[in-house]
Amino acid sequence: MSTIVITSYGTLGDYLPYIALGKVLKTRGHQVRMVVNEAIYPYVLKAGLEALPLGRPNIGPQEVQRYAQKWNHLPMLRAESPEEMKKSVNVGFQHNMKDSLYCLLKACQGADMVISCLLQDAVAAMVADIYNICWVRSSVTPFPLCFSMAETEDQTFFEDSWRNTKDFSRFILAASPYFCQLSPEYSQLYQTGFWFYEDPDWSGWQPSQELREFVEGEPKPLVLSYSSVPVENPQEVVEVHVRAAAKLGRRILIQQGWADFNESHLPSDIERDSVMFANGFIAHDWLFSRAAALITHGGVGSIARSLRNGCPLLVEPLGHDQFFNALQVLRLGVGAVMDSQKLTVDGIANVLQKKILTPDYKRRAVEVGEKIKAEQGLITACDLIENWL
Repeated sequence: MSTIVITSYGTLGDYLPYIALGKVLKTRGHQVRMVVNEAIYPYVLKAGLEALPLGRPNIGPQEVQRYAQKWNHLPMLRAESPEEMKKSVNVGFQHNMKDSLYCLLKACQGADMVISCLLQDAVAAMVADIYNICWVRSSVTPFPLCFSMAETEDQTFFEDSWRNTKDFSRFILAASPYFCQLSPEYSQLYQTGFWFYEDPDWSGWQPSQELREFVEGEPKPLVLSYSSVPVENPQEVVEVHVRAAAKLGRRILIQQGWADFNESHLPSDIERDSVMFANGFIAHDWLFSRAAALITHGGVGSIARSLRNGCPLLVEPLGHDQFFNALQVLRLGVGAVMDSQKLTVDGIANVLQKKILTPDYKRRAVEVGEKIKAEQGLITACDLIENWL
């Protein structure tokens, strides 16, 4: 069989779908090398894949917490001048293309194909040309592919190098057409549906008795998860959400994530029995299928998993593609969006009670989820990849 190199760049949500892809390709007999930053090595190795270095900078929990303010793009969007905007751009983790090129050249020796995300497009194109191997372009986020090039040419969330190669005939978008529609300019792309990551530890996983009783009690609990996105004031985020949940008489499960939400952030007057903190992975299909709603930053992976389980959402975007994803949630009528910098206890409680925790929002989330659940995104992607080898 073939040797396939897969490379991505970013935080956890930018890697897990590619690890899922690599795992399926390996089951089909291919050798898969994952070029990732060191913080992602444990996930790659757990999936039984080969992990190779991406180079600087390393982006892991400690690094993102150190530069948490760089993940908040709202000041940039509200800037009144180009100078103010530039001050707010995420400069903590500039993509080091020289390092990426060096690492990818080493990883692709003897390979038959390289699969790259948008931010790795430029270096992957060079490596594919040098070694004369097949190059497959891909994205796990639909933004900016749902807008025309003219509409997104000034965006600072993505580097522009990927636009220079306008051949989209071997380009896979790992997002569902039931979630978003491509711009006509990108009609050549193959939109496969989402690539859902399944942690090996989830196989045969059973919740603890404490977790089961907490999640399966009535009324159904809320879930707060910002995944691998940090926040500047985690205590404030925890406090406003637990007070909103208490106002509604709801329990809330809070995932630690890279924001490091933990029990030290819990106000002393909140009933401990109404809040549960969880670190590490929980089988999200089990969790979201039992939750009343997911409160999230708006990463496309979290939204996709929530919808697949018919779970409505409250999205509180901070940056990158999260604003676009939030718009899709509004368009589909499966959740609501709030300004992450202007959250109040009454505001969250009112939005949850009057919109999200209603039969209509639940029904629409279930309807969209059934369509997403029926897709075979990873199988479709692997079929395409093998046809191009």
